[in-house]
Amino acid sequence: MARMYRRRTRAGILLLAALLLTGCAGDRNAETETDAAAPTESMTETDAQEAAWQYPDVNYGGGEFRILNLDQLWDMFIRIDVDELNGEALNDAVYNRNRTVEDKLNCKIVEKCLENDAGNTITRVTDLAKQTIMANEDAYDVMYLPINQNTSLITEGYLLDLQAIPELHLDETWWDQDIIGTTTLDGKLYFVSGAANLMAFDSMWCLFFDENMMADQGLAEPYDLVREGKWTIDKLAEYCAAVANLNGDEKFTWKKDGKAVWGISAHINAPEKFYFSANNRTTTVEPDGSIRFTLGTDRFYSTIDKLAVLLSGKTGMTLKASTTDFDPDAGGYVYVFTTRRSLFMTAELKASLLMRDMEDNFGIVPFPKYDEAQENYQTNLVFQLFYMTIPTTNTQVSQTATIAEVLTHDSYEKVIPVYYQNVVEHKGLRNENSIEMLEIMRANRGVDLGMIFNWVGSLREDIANKLFNGDNQVASIVEKNKPKIESNIAEFVEFLHK
Repeated sequence: MARMYRRRTRAGILLLAALLLTGCAGDRNAETETDAAAPTESMTETDAQEAAWQYPDVNYGGGEFRILNLDQLWDMFIRIDVDELNGEALNDAVYNRNRTVEDKLNCKIVEKCLENDAGNTITRVTDLAKQTIMANEDAYDVMYLPINQNTSLITEGYLLDLQAIPELHLDETWWDQDIIGTTTLDGKLYFVSGAANLMAFDSMWCLFFDENMMADQGLAEPYDLVREGKWTIDKLAEYCAAVANLNGDEKFTWKKDGKAVWGISAHINAPEKFYFSANNRTTTVEPDGSIRFTLGTDRFYSTIDKLAVLLSGKTGMTLKASTTDFDPDAGGYVYVFTTRRSLFMTAELKASLLMRDMEDNFGIVPFPKYDEAQENYQTNLVFQLFYMTIPTTNTQVSQTATIAEVLTHDSYEKVIPVYYQNVVEHKGLRNENSIEMLEIMRANRGVDLGMIFNWVGSLREDIANKLFNGDNQVASIVEKNKPKIESNIAEFVEFLHK
C-alpha cells in the first residue's frame, strides 16, 4: 500500500498550539461548542494540511477493531470509544472521530472495558491479556495495558514489535515522539502512546498554584519565570518558604481544623517527578544502544540536596498529603490545596477538572528545572500509563495497524484541540497563561525507562520517604538497589538480543 501521509514537522505542533489558543479565547459559557465561530489563519493552514492527508483506500467489510481496556482509572479519560453523544464536547469529539473512522474504512470499533474494582487493581487488565494470549485466543486486536504491571508480556513474547509493522508510521507527530524515543530499545518497540490515548494528556504531572493566595502574599505569579527559563527548584523553594506558617499550630502536622499553611500539598509520588523534571533518569540508553542505571550521578545527588530542603515536612515547605483526594480528616492533597492550606499542589493535569468549585483562581506551571542552564522543562507522566499494544494472537495485523494509525491521526487533528478547550472551559485552567504553560508541558513530556519497565522496584519509594523527612542521605539506598536493578536490565537486554 502506498504511503498515504504527508510528513509533519515541528511546525505542525506549533500550529496545534496556535489553534488551541484561538479556540480557548472564545465564549467560556459555550461548553458544548467544538467549532470556532470564524476561521482564522491558523485554522486555514491546518485545514490545508488536513487536505493533504488522505484516508487509506481500504474497505474492511464491517470488520471489527477489538480493543481491551479498563473502564476508568483515577478520573482520567482512558477509554478509546464512548457509547453515545451526550452534548459534552470531549465525549462528542471522541464519538464523532470513531464514527468517521468506521465510515471511511468500513469497520466497527468494539471496546471491551473491564470495570476497575474498589481496590484499584489495574493488574486485572494485564492478567486478562496474558491469559487470553497464553490460550492462543484471537480475542482482541489491540490491548491498552500498563506495562509496568507486567513486563513479562514483552519478555515472554506476547506482544508484537510495533516498529516492524509498516502501516504504523511512528515518526509522525500524532504519535508521542519523546516516549517512542525513550522506549524503543535495540530498534524494537512493544507499546506506544499517541493522540488517541487521552490518558497521556490527563496524566501529565504539573504544579497547581493558588493565584489569590499568591497575590495576598505579594508574590509574583511564576509564569514569566517559566517563560524566561528561570523556574527552578531553588525559586520554587523561595515561594514555599515565603508562605509556610504555623499560624498558631504547634507543629506542621495536618489537622482538619488546624491553621498551618504549607508551601506544597504533595502527592506521595511527587519526589520522583521533581528529580525527573531536573533531568535525572533512573535508566539511560547510551549512544551505542547499551542500557545503563544512571541515578547515582553527581547531578542526581545535587538535586537530592535541593529536594531534601524543598520537600521537608518539618519546616512546612511541603506536606506529604494523603492520596484520598478530598478527605479533610486525612488531609487529601486536593482538599488541602482547595481550602487554602497550601500555595502549590502536585497533581496530574486531570485534577483541574476536580476543582470546579474552588473559589480561588488557580493556575498551572511545569515542575521546575534543576537550574537555569537546563535546556527544557521536563514533564513526567504517570508510570502506570496505559499504552497501545498488539498481541501476537492478532491475525489481522495490517488492518489493525491501519485503523490505529487513522484513529491516532484523527485524534491529533480533531480531538486534542477539543481536549485542551475542554480542560479550560469546564472551569479548569482559568486563564490563557495556564494554556501557554499547558503547551510547554505537552511539548516536553516523557517517561522514565526504569519505571516503565519496573526495573527499579522500591527504590523510588525509599528515596521519597527520605526526602519527605528532609533527609538527603540516599546514596546507601541507591547502592543497595543497584545490583538488582542492573540484573533486571541485563535480563531484558538478553531478551532483546535473542
